[in-house]
Amino acid sequence: MLYVRSYLHFIGMNEYPIISKGEVYMTLIVSVISADGIVIGGDSLSSLNRQINMNQSGKVICPHCEKEHTVKANFQGNISRATFSHTEKVLPFFGKFGIGVFGSGIIGIHSVNFLIRQIEHSFKEEIKKEKNREKNRKQHNKQQNILAKGVTQIAENVGIKLHNYLKKQLDAEEKSLDDFPDDHIFLGFQIVGYDDLQPKTIEVLLCKDVRFQVFDQLAPYASGSKEIVAGIWNLHKPEEGLQPIFEIFSLQEAIDYVDFLINSTIAYQRFLPITPNVGGNIDIALVRPFKGFQWIRQKPLGELLEEGTYEKIQ
Repeated sequence: MLYVRSYLHFIGMNEYPIISKGEVYMTLIVSVISADGIVIGGDSLSSLNRQINMNQSGKVICPHCEKEHTVKANFQGNISRATFSHTEKVLPFFGKFGIGVFGSGIIGIHSVNFLIRQIEHSFKEEIKKEKNREKNRKQHNKQQNILAKGVTQIAENVGIKLHNYLKKQLDAEEKSLDDFPDDHIFLGFQIVGYDDLQPKTIEVLLCKDVRFQVFDQLAPYASGSKEIVAGIWNLHKPEEGLQPIFEIFSLQEAIDYVDFLINSTIAYQRFLPITPNVGGNIDIALVRPFKGFQWIRQKPLGELLEEGTYEKIQ
């Protein structure tokens, strides 16, 4: 699992945050809440990391007593063994919400994408069974309201179910959540959508517990590998009026801004002496309450698998 540290960092007068600031080794997810809808995008790069934990002894000369001593040092970290450029990280949920996954992409033998799809399927099966069981229309309508509750309720449901998968996997490996530091984050995701007509970006972090942060202002929000985004945002000078006016972004500006932040990160990492953690194709989607989830840009394989289930804006 990937080890990350998290806290919120707000920049400028508009308080557009770099969500989960710290060391998230894979993926950049960016969403923009605009007056016309919510845009969410993410890259497609994933890597296979190998954990190292080495103990090494060495000889040192003490500067105080000037004698030679033997000391032991422990080295821990991750070494990237391979990268892949076609991972599905942005996906629809119930046709009404958009989800972008960052951090560790695997729980056990399944991808987080796979597990979220399974959660969606299980919700659909629950609704179908309840529909067949209940003859009372009012009771049936009550059950159907699992979707009518909006993005906040869906974020809680998905976060808790994913956390349960995580705990089961740890049990299978004879481990416990108590084995990890309090600030250990296994993985996270952004989910975007509406509560009635209120747009929201919600970040969900799977730690020892499930943590939620809700954002509902007309602004951009970044999760994951967002150091380059932080650098760009730090160049803004709101006191001089030198920053984007997010409140008046059209859908096209919101789409272009998501693409700009992710592409800038990919381009910058190209020149760094590190293994990139953002790359591949950029998937971008749009969520609106009256049209639900729509693709703006999608990898060919994802488009083929969904067979036109979701409308793609040309």
